[in-house]
Amino acid sequence: MRLMDPLPAAERHEVTAGDGVPLRLTRYQGGTKGPVLLVHGAGVWSGMFKLPTISENFVQYLVRHGYDTWLLDWRASTQLPLRQFSLDEAAEHDMPAAVRKLREVTKADSVQAVVHCAGSVTFFMSLAAGYLPDVRGVVASQVALHHRVPRSTLLKSRMRLPDILDVAVNYMSPDEGTQNPRLQAAFGKMVDLVYRECGSTVCHRLSFLYGRLYRHARLNTQTHERLHEQFGRCNMQTFRHLAQMARAGHAVRYDYGKEENLRRYGSAKPPDYLDPKHLKLPITFVVGDHNQTYLPTSSELTYEWLREANGAALYERKVLEGYGHLDTFMGSTASRDTYPVILQALEARA
Repeated sequence: MRLMDPLPAAERHEVTAGDGVPLRLTRYQGGTKGPVLLVHGAGVWSGMFKLPTISENFVQYLVRHGYDTWLLDWRASTQLPLRQFSLDEAAEHDMPAAVRKLREVTKADSVQAVVHCAGSVTFFMSLAAGYLPDVRGVVASQVALHHRVPRSTLLKSRMRLPDILDVAVNYMSPDEGTQNPRLQAAFGKMVDLVYRECGSTVCHRLSFLYGRLYRHARLNTQTHERLHEQFGRCNMQTFRHLAQMARAGHAVRYDYGKEENLRRYGSAKPPDYLDPKHLKLPITFVVGDHNQTYLPTSSELTYEWLREANGAALYERKVLEGYGHLDTFMGSTASRDTYPVILQALEARA
């Protein structure tokens, strides 16, 4: 493994979301470019951007190219206390608080962001709602406001599987966990029968929960063996919200049921986030052509929708050949194949 220059000392910044939830920002000041905010997905944490098992991780790469790099652990982070929440809450409270804190510390007029998976969905919900006027550019990894999922994922969402499981557990995890051990043990045995790509039950659980997150050939042995370090508990309300959006085909507010929806929203069905007026900013969509968590058509739909609404000049879409969903950051050769694509988008507006 090629040795990289050590990262600068991390700066820790505690952040309080608008509704009082504690969040965390970690800064690696690589230079005068930026600042750039990195936002992870659900059931994981910001460590996905700084893996110790690959020759150069994404944070090292950005620092080497002179970026003031900020990692957000929002309320979905496995490093923060587990709580039940809808993505609406994170969109309204977490993302604005993080951007506000980042600007307060750096004195920057605006920020860029690289956002992934459920973190990207939430960030775009926040953008579309007008909560992030100080964001000047975004790189959206894999998905944004339109959702197309594999048939197996859609089937699970139509079966209301998260609602069924919520009766027995308040989170799902790729490890054994401590809640309802009989169910967790049965879950492990079931996924081992279904998924045969490798001998890791953690890997099989991840595939069941999120769809196939990576192409095995893209992960080195060390990364695959240490997946448990990156993934953890994801609360059931978030699973339910993601399933609702998979059924709808696009980002919608959380569905509480007809009566509560009428009270909260004034309509029997929850409203959507498909308003392009606050999305008139440079956006680059990056997607693996073998993505089996969110199908590549997901970002294509958002891309085409925005081009039609706001003109083509602001938007780009890059397809990463031979990559899946998360191996674009965690793959052993990602620094050679996928990081430069993201860097190019950042450099265009550094």
